[in-house]
This record gives sequence, C-alpha cells and structure tokens, in this order.
Amino acid sequence: MQIIIVMPVYEDWESAGILCTAIDECLSALPRIEATVLLVDDGSGRIQPDNFPGYVPRAIQSIKILRLRRNLGHQRAIAVALAYVQQKLPGDAALIMDADGEDRPEDIHRMVEVFESSDGPVTVFAERGRRIESFSFKLFYAFYRLLHRMLTGRNIRFGNFSLLPRQHIDSIVAYPELWNHYAAAVLKAKFPYTTLRADRGKRLRGQSKMSFVGLVIHGLSALFASYEVVSTRLLVGSALLGIAFFILIFAVVAVRLFTPLAIPGWATFTGGLLFVLVTQSIAALLIIIFSVMMSRNNLGFLPIRDYEYFVAECVQLQAL
Repeated sequence: MQIIIVMPVYEDWESAGILCTAIDECLSALPRIEATVLLVDDGSGRIQPDNFPGYVPRAIQSIKILRLRRNLGHQRAIAVALAYVQQKLPGDAALIMDADGEDRPEDIHRMVEVFESSDGPVTVFAERGRRIESFSFKLFYAFYRLLHRMLTGRNIRFGNFSLLPRQHIDSIVAYPELWNHYAAAVLKAKFPYTTLRADRGKRLRGQSKMSFVGLVIHGLSALFASYEVVSTRLLVGSALLGIAFFILIFAVVAVRLFTPLAIPGWATFTGGLLFVLVTQSIAALLIIIFSVMMSRNNLGFLPIRDYEYFVAECVQLQAL
C-alpha cells in the first residue's frame, strides 16, 4: 500500500522535522506501507533549514516540499495539496495531518488497519478524544459544536487527521467546498467514512499560529460548506418566526378590541413593533433565497482546475 502523507507547514519546520522522524519510526513497523511525505509550505517567511529533516529516513521513501506562492491557511493548503496529489503523485491513499505534533504518528497504524479492513473505499477520520486545550477554548468549541448541530443536523467531532482513499481523492478535488473546509467537503460529497478515537497530542515546538479570528473563520467555513442545509434551516426558521409574529399581531388586535385588558397606547406600540419584526422576517427570507440561488449558479474555486495558480514548485529532499 502506497500512501502520501500531506502536512501543511507554516514556519513550523522544527516541529515538522521531529514529526517526520516519529512517523518514520512508526512506519518501520509497517513494512507493507510505502510512504511519501508531502510538506506543504504555506507561504512561510523562512525556508526550511539546510539539514532538514535532520535524519536519514528508513521507512519513508521520499520527502517533498510543495511550495505555495502565498499563505492560504491550512484548509486551502490542503485543497491545493490534494489537487496536486491527484494530478502528479501516484498512491493508494492520502494521509492528512497537522505538522505540529498534535496529530499523533502512533495513530497512523490504527487508521491503516481500519482502512485495510473495510469492504470498499472508505475515508478514516480520527475522532477527537482527550483534548489538551484551555477552558475558554473548550467552552467556545462546545458552543460551536452546538451551533453546527443546530444548523447542519450533524454532530462533528473530527478534523483534518484522516486517511483518504484514491477514489475519494479523484472526486473531492472537483468540489468547490474543499477550498474552504476539508472535513466538511468530505461530508458534502457523501463519501463512506468511519471514525476511530484518537487523543490529541501535545504541540512539539513553538506556539500555534492560529488566532482567535482564524478559529472563528475556520468554524464558519465548515458551515459554509453545507450552505444548502444551513440556508434551508434558516429559511424554515425565518418563516416560522414570521408566522409567529403574525399570530401575535392578531392576538394584540383581539385583546385591544374585545377585552377590557388593554392599556392606552400599548396596542399601537406592540403592533408596530411586531409589524417591524414581520417585515424583517420577510426580508431575511428573500435574502436567504437569493443568496442560495446565486451560490448554486456560481461554481467558484475548483481545486482540480485552479490549484496550479498557487503552486510555485515542488522540491524533493530525500529519495531512497
């Protein structure tokens, strides 16, 4: 089995070198696996050290660096890398993982076992178990998961760390959603997938480059990849709110005309407020409808077609 290990890297060359060493050690126990590491240089300001990765691989056949012309962010770097793999690199599967060590090399063996034991092509995701983050991050993440469940109907507990079969690679690069969020694009494509529990590891070196704004955009991108489902749920919600406001308007009129409970001036104020809310609900309905129709007519970025605009070069560091 031949796999291509795709790892976006932004400045974290020291962590990437240590991780490559750990991956090589883990793959030494899997002689049936032939691996190529594709490090995606996501517009790093500094080039990798001359002695990178700092050791001679034993199990890894080659290490390549795919240099991008600009910083795209790890999701879009993955999209470009998968399109490059589909076009340029042969292999049975692609292993997507972070280069900072939080995706643990020792879980690769388990993912390969699940992959090989499947009856047909299946994507294997590492479902997050124990996480090593601050309380505030866990709180915001729990809120995001709740919001994601409400708007998409899915409870997502996995991210980039996954093993993607060749058949799915050939298809996923034709999905515009891949440009914004890899995992959400796989769900959008309705590929068969399975999960296994994998605790998150510790960062090997340095600090994360992901800011709070970046995390928010990352979460919103996952929702945008399912925009049809999200828009439909928002459409139904806006319609229900509009109906509820109409019922309340009729209730206000009934209380004003047929009961002695009315306070002078309250019916006019309450009815006017409810009328404004009804108008806003109708406006929201129209905006959602037109946004969905425009999105369906706009193909946007297509990875298999447009990835080459962002690739500067691909350099091979080790060939054994």
